[in-house]
Amino acid sequence: MPTAKDLPRRRTRLESQAENRDRLLVAARQVFCRDGYHGASLDRIAATAGLTKGAVYSAFDSKASLFLELLSRRAAERRGELAAIFTEAASARDFVTAASRRFARQAVGERDWWTAVIEFMAVVGRDPALQRRYAVHHDGGRDQIATAVADWAHRERRRLPVPPRRIATMVLAMSNGLTLEALLAPREVPVATYADAQAALFLGMFALATDRAPP
Repeated sequence: MPTAKDLPRRRTRLESQAENRDRLLVAARQVFCRDGYHGASLDRIAATAGLTKGAVYSAFDSKASLFLELLSRRAAERRGELAAIFTEAASARDFVTAASRRFARQAVGERDWWTAVIEFMAVVGRDPALQRRYAVHHDGGRDQIATAVADWAHRERRRLPVPPRRIATMVLAMSNGLTLEALLAPREVPVATYADAQAALFLGMFALATDRAPP
């Protein structure tokens, strides 16, 4: 006769909520990729996840909040990838080439996702409150790139002509522009174009740098 110890443990409320949240995020990504940001609805996301619309609202207060959470998780993954590339790279050129090729392959291979991201960016641009929320995610990526730039400058004992954060903004703007162009004219923006463009910007800044005095 089974004892209480043999019976499966009931999930706590917090565990159920966490599982539902993960299911919603998986479903949301599928729906956003299929229908775009504007075409997606909370009803469709809930149905894809096998949950009620009430379950969606218990975890997220809006479609924008769901999308922001997807972006945040994606950003965390990219930060881990960037840190690994930085550790393995032997030079600034190696770092830029490896990082730009990694992210270019993602952009080229995830066309539907990036189409939804660009739709969302247009919504953010028209909503000051959403801009402030988006900035938390976006600035995290900017800060990480700026840190990598500063660290390479320190490694190579160079004084950059432009502050690292400004260089990071240039990198993000170039990457976003290339991704948009890749959606509009895929044949014109292969993976190598991302790598070439990022290398030209990054290494051009290092070419203009001056020697840093020893400590």
